[in-house]
Amino acid sequence: MKDIRIQGMLLAALGVFIISFDALLVRLANVDASVISFYRGLFMGISMLILFKRSSNKSWLPVNKREFMNFAFVIQLSALGTCLFVFSVKYTAAANTVVLLATSSFFAAIFSYFLLKEKIQKRTLLAIVVSFIGVFIVFGNSFTITGNILGDMFGVALAVTMGLELTMLRKYAHFPTMLIISLSGFLVAAVMFAFNDKIFDISLETLFWLSIMGFIQIPFAMYFIFISTKYITSAEVSLFSTIETTMAPIWLWIFLNEIPPKMTIIGGSLVVCAIFINALPSILKRKS
Repeated sequence: MKDIRIQGMLLAALGVFIISFDALLVRLANVDASVISFYRGLFMGISMLILFKRSSNKSWLPVNKREFMNFAFVIQLSALGTCLFVFSVKYTAAANTVVLLATSSFFAAIFSYFLLKEKIQKRTLLAIVVSFIGVFIVFGNSFTITGNILGDMFGVALAVTMGLELTMLRKYAHFPTMLIISLSGFLVAAVMFAFNDKIFDISLETLFWLSIMGFIQIPFAMYFIFISTKYITSAEVSLFSTIETTMAPIWLWIFLNEIPPKMTIIGGSLVVCAIFINALPSILKRKS
C-alpha cells in the first residue's frame, strides 16, 4: 500500500511539473492569444481523443437528455478555461495567472456548498480566506504598479470557471474527463477559427512551440495526473498543484528573464499556504 501511494505521489508531482511549463510555452509562441488558443485547442483535442480511445470508458454515452446537457455544459466550461488561461498569460504577468488559477479549488468548495449541499469545513473556510487575501494582493497590485488589470480579470474568471468545472466533475464523476478535454479543445479551435481570418499565418517556430504544448506537454501531464488519482486522494493531488504555482514563474525567469512582481510573490505565498492548510489534515488523517 505504501509503495502504491508513493507511486501515486510521484505521478502527480510529475504531471503537475510538466504542466508548470504551460505559461512558458504560451510566451514562447509569441503570437496573438486567439491564434495560440486555436492551435492549443486543436492539438489538445487530437491528442486527448487518442488517449480517450485507449481508455477503459471509451464506449461511454449519456443516458438521457439532461445528462447530455450537463456533459455539454462541462465541455463549454473546459473550453472557456482554456481560452481564459491563454488570454490571462498574454495580458498579465504569468506568475499572476498561476497564483489566481491555484485558487480554483477553493471556488470549487464554494460552488459545492451551493450546488451539492456540501458543508465547508473550518480549515477549508480558513484556507479560502487566506487564499482570497493573496488574490486581493495580486489583483490590487495591478491597479497601482503593473497595470495588468485586464489579464488579472481573466485570471480570476479562469479560477471561477475551473472551480465550477471541478464541482460539475465531482457531481458527475462518471463523465469521461479525457473526452471532455478533447471536445473542449475542438470547440476552442472552432470558435477561434471563426473570429480570426489569419489563423494560419504563423511561423514554423511558433508552430513548433504550439505542437509541443498540444501534442506532448498537455497529454502527458493529464495522463500522469489522471493515473495518480487511482492511488492518492484529491487532497493530496491538490497539494501538488503548488508545484505549478512556484515553478511556472521560475521557468519564465530562467528562460525569458520575466521577474514576477514582489506583491505577486507575497500573494502567491499566501495561496500556497492556503493549499497546505486545506490539504494536509486530510493527508495526515488518511495516514493515521
